[in-house]
Amino acid sequence: MHLFKKNGKDPKTSRTKGWRPLALAALAGAVLAIVLVAALSNFQTAQPSSTASTTIKNSLSDISELSTEEYSFANVGKYTEDDLKVLGISIPFTGSSFVATYKGAVKAGISDIEASDVAVDDSTKTVIVTLPDVEILSCSIDPSTIEAYDQTFNPINQIQVSDVSSFLSSEEDKEEEEAKTNGTLDKARTHAEEIVKSVVSSILSGTSRDGYAVKVSWTTSGTDTSADAA
Repeated sequence: MHLFKKNGKDPKTSRTKGWRPLALAALAGAVLAIVLVAALSNFQTAQPSSTASTTIKNSLSDISELSTEEYSFANVGKYTEDDLKVLGISIPFTGSSFVATYKGAVKAGISDIEASDVAVDDSTKTVIVTLPDVEILSCSIDPSTIEAYDQTFNPINQIQVSDVSSFLSSEEDKEEEEAKTNGTLDKARTHAEEIVKSVVSSILSGTSRDGYAVKVSWTTSGTDTSADAA
């Protein structure tokens, strides 16, 4: 059963990885900026701190998900199923296997930015934005990039669609864990801070709170992880 785009060449054994933070962060910032533009018309210079906090928070709530980091990968994986057994005895040459190359991407960011909180402290001239911690938003292998090598064609034990699905799911799990190990979440957190601080500072610009420091903290850690905004 042909379930892959078959390739007769030897698969590449090297693994290629890489981040695409700049383009993705820029896109996320542009989307967030467009949403927050509406806040400028509602942000009066003499707003009480509680009202100002609500205005900023409502603007953030207009975005359900903020993706700030993308980790791309290309890899080689192997699927193997043991020989069939009859009465506990393996039947030779009834196993199935294939080697496949693939490409995909892991995206990380804030899945529910609506859960963020904003506090304006006029006494210290500070705006504190508390965000839900970043997480892996998606990990997917692009089906169009999958190529098979050394696929067995055993009439007794054919490779099924369920075998392929199981293989791809397992490979995606591996890639997600590797993305975490390689610091994808830390990078997503850093870019989220930069985006949110920049946009909140833009909202404050031209108001009585222009120049207020903007700090970002995270719900999980409960500690401030960023410096004051200039």
